[in-house]
Amino acid sequence: MTGGRAHRQAAERRGRRAEWACLMLLMCKGYRPLGRRVRTPFGEVDLIAVRFGTIVFIEVKLRASQSAALEAVTPRQQRRMLDAASWWLARRPRYGRYNLRFDVMAVGARRLPLHLQDAIRA
Repeated sequence: MTGGRAHRQAAERRGRRAEWACLMLLMCKGYRPLGRRVRTPFGEVDLIAVRFGTIVFIEVKLRASQSAALEAVTPRQQRRMLDAASWWLARRPRYGRYNLRFDVMAVGARRLPLHLQDAIRA
């Protein structure tokens, strides 16, 4: 195994753990998961959940600090997330009447995830 490959695999494991921590926090807040690592032609949506009639698309960012994680959500990535959500919803008409929201969860070293609701505007 090469060093680059091992580094990518370790980063992948850390990312999965961060997503799991975010999912557990959301479930404690009353969210019901609808999808995790949902792949679309526009890219992957980290988490999709529902709470009180609102479908929430969540981008999880893991960095050394929460502020670095928030800075990592670029305008291009935001556009990708909106497009991926549109694609996902178009294939699930039963959710057509739900409100939509786009959140970001920032995960920094040795901290609980920071949940920013409505962080990305359509």
